[in-house]
Amino acid sequence: MLEALNLRRYRGFESYQMADLARVNLVVGKNNCGKTSILEAIELLVSGGRVSALRESAVRRGELDENVSYGVDISHVFHGHHCTPGADFELCSPGALRRLEGKILALDDIGDATADRWLAMAKQRWRFDSDEEPPTAFGLSLIPDGQQSIVLPITENGSLLDRFGGHTPSSQIPGRVARFLNFLPPSMLNAWNAVLAEGREAEVVEAMRILMPEIDSIHFLAGGRRNGILVGQRNVAPRLPLGSYGDGMRRLLAISLALASTRDGCLLIDEIDTGLHWTVMEDMWRLVIEAAQRSNVQVFATTHSFDCVKRLGTLIRSRPDLAKLAAVQKVHQSLNQAVRVAGEDISIAVEQDIEVR
Repeated sequence: MLEALNLRRYRGFESYQMADLARVNLVVGKNNCGKTSILEAIELLVSGGRVSALRESAVRRGELDENVSYGVDISHVFHGHHCTPGADFELCSPGALRRLEGKILALDDIGDATADRWLAMAKQRWRFDSDEEPPTAFGLSLIPDGQQSIVLPITENGSLLDRFGGHTPSSQIPGRVARFLNFLPPSMLNAWNAVLAEGREAEVVEAMRILMPEIDSIHFLAGGRRNGILVGQRNVAPRLPLGSYGDGMRRLLAISLALASTRDGCLLIDEIDTGLHWTVMEDMWRLVIEAAQRSNVQVFATTHSFDCVKRLGTLIRSRPDLAKLAAVQKVHQSLNQAVRVAGEDISIAVEQDIEVR
């Protein structure tokens, strides 16, 4: 597990630290304080600089460049949105001895043959008028854990020219997976297949009973279609599409599938409480903490909801054995380190109605 996280010149953080990370970490704070950026930094660090993580985060945020075919703008990953040679960022987890450095290289630092090829690629991908000059190409260098760097072509505006966002095998940390919770049917189907392979489908069905006690089974139809997930109830036929039961059911299924299929990895959940009524949040937290412990998954989740924090506290009050497995990390832009609230203190804060967000 990650014991700490240090960010330097990454997105909105000039320098930031999170210490004493737990099995399950709830990241709280005001809007635009960097909660999602922290999740994205963890994904990028744990995956060893997986370039598709950069691309996917840019797509989620709408950081696109309409002037480049399949273009995503990664300049926003750098503090101050500066994407010029010499700009850099660093992510590291000291206790786990993991480190990732990103840096913008000038063409002179890349080599003539590569520079010529990238300039040609920029001209091909850039949508410009005949009297306009195409953008200059730079290099994005990602160096995971002191290994050989991955260098990718970008434009001077920060548009990633690597259409597919792949990675080299050396960039992967053996045995570590970083997964952003995904509600798309293909992603959920892949997770379901992993659950089936381990014979853990009963765990997922049991988790879904938080919202529907009468549920009996989950079924994925061939093809991974959006409406290809059916829910079976005891003594009820026919089975009905998951979408018939509301967004909360889909979200809870995605969470339970991800927990069961992300063994030995990190699960990242933005706005964990979305679609869930406050009355089921205590059961949701019990599911998350127990499943994370069972699958050796470290969870990082965000929320704006006091009910979400409060129900974590009430769970710990009724289950003090879970206290050491959870913590709240409060992010504030005026500080350079998150304020940690330990599990047992969450319960006290709830009892005394203290604001911890």
